[in-house]
Amino acid sequence: MILFQIVTFDGHRTQLQEVVTNLLQNAVEAMVAATDRTRVLKVRTEIHRHDAIRVTVEDSGIGIAHKQLNHIFDAFVSTKATGMGLGLGICKMIIERHGGDISALSDGRSGTTMQFVVPISGRKYPTSKLTHPKRS
Repeated sequence: MILFQIVTFDGHRTQLQEVVTNLLQNAVEAMVAATDRTRVLKVRTEIHRHDAIRVTVEDSGIGIAHKQLNHIFDAFVSTKATGMGLGLGICKMIIERHGGDISALSDGRSGTTMQFVVPISGRKYPTSKLTHPKRS
């Protein structure tokens, strides 16, 4: 049995859809290059600390190198040969305007986990409390 709770909150639907679409597209593109493993894409949504929603996109792609990971949300920084480096920067701006935070976790070899957290009530969410769920 799957139990779930529907939570509503104030947010710009189109902007948040853009964030999710961008994260999913990046994950799929990263998995295309991973020809040596089974390709798996996981998307999770959950209540985080009772006052926020966390969305996690995890892929089994090639991962992001540590030195690049620290800059992927900067404008004009891309891990793709043909990328313009705007997508994740725009995602960051959208999530921050919603009072949330976005982050990435990767070991540089076996996929990437991207997550964002937005407050349910519309108030600023303390980014120091963000934690990545354990990868399975």
